Amino acid sequence: MGLYQFQVFKMVADKNSFSGAAQALFISQPAVSMHIRSLEDHFKTKLFERTSQQITITHSGLILYGYVDKILTLIDQAEKDIANFTGHIQGPLSVGASFTVGEYVIPKILGIFNKEHPQVKARLLVTNTEHIVTMVLKHELDLGLVEHGVDAQELIVTPFMQDELIVVFSPGHPLANRKIISIEELIGLPLVLRELGSGTRKIAEERLEEMGVNLTALNVVMELGSTEAVKEAVEAGFGTTVLSKWAVQKELRLGTLVPVKVKDMPLHREFYLIHHKDKFKPPVVEEFIDFLFDYRRKYSDTLMP
Repeated sequence: MGLYQFQVFKMVADKNSFSGAAQALFISQPAVSMHIRSLEDHFKTKLFERTSQQITITHSGLILYGYVDKILTLIDQAEKDIANFTGHIQGPLSVGASFTVGEYVIPKILGIFNKEHPQVKARLLVTNTEHIVTMVLKHELDLGLVEHGVDAQELIVTPFMQDELIVVFSPGHPLANRKIISIEELIGLPLVLRELGSGTRKIAEERLEEMGVNLTALNVVMELGSTEAVKEAVEAGFGTTVLSKWAVQKELRLGTLVPVKVKDMPLHREFYLIHHKDKFKPPVVEEFIDFLFDYRRKYSDTLMP
């Protein structure tokens, strides 16, 4: 019986699901079941009642949960106190990031952070904003980095970096040699966009609506589920798109995509850091938060687009 088994047990209880715990912990569902069986064998009692539809924590499980919660909290506090005493930053760091941040921004930042603190074991989950918010609220992630603001009383939401969305064409497009196009010209173009609900598309549509554009007037010829697919479609000449400047740095350098501004259409947004105001933050988390707000000054030449 080890500490990790307690962590698995608590996750199953919090998620009320073996599969949910497996997903949150990045392990297989059979592995979760094995850890729970091991605990049940040790305590000689059932901790969860299992049916084909759901699981329910037993009275024995509730007793154990109270102790496990205290144990894990005390261990977190011990790590913080020891790190404060020794000045040594180590341990796990779990970060969730929405797609643009997770694919094009945060890996560089985590890489630099890891060079400064090589004994930190960072785990990055890239998914949509709604999923990240849910996991932060449930204490399943230390931090979240998302592409639009979040309204939840339990969370501290802080802007940490500005992004710019840009319109891009393939080099062979008739408008590719223009520096600026009008909003009317953009509306008439075939558009290749991310799927409904993506942060990038949401910001673009909000800006268009602010300028009085009826979204039904847009000529959307493709909706694709990833930024890489959108870029490839535009490079192949199937239309134009609006993407984060972070997402097209390589293509702009290689000349496979060409940026064009839209007259009088602001396309800036903030990336936000979110964390639970009541969750205990070990030293590694506090150090990473400080790092996020300090990195632009130190590393602006290598990170900023």
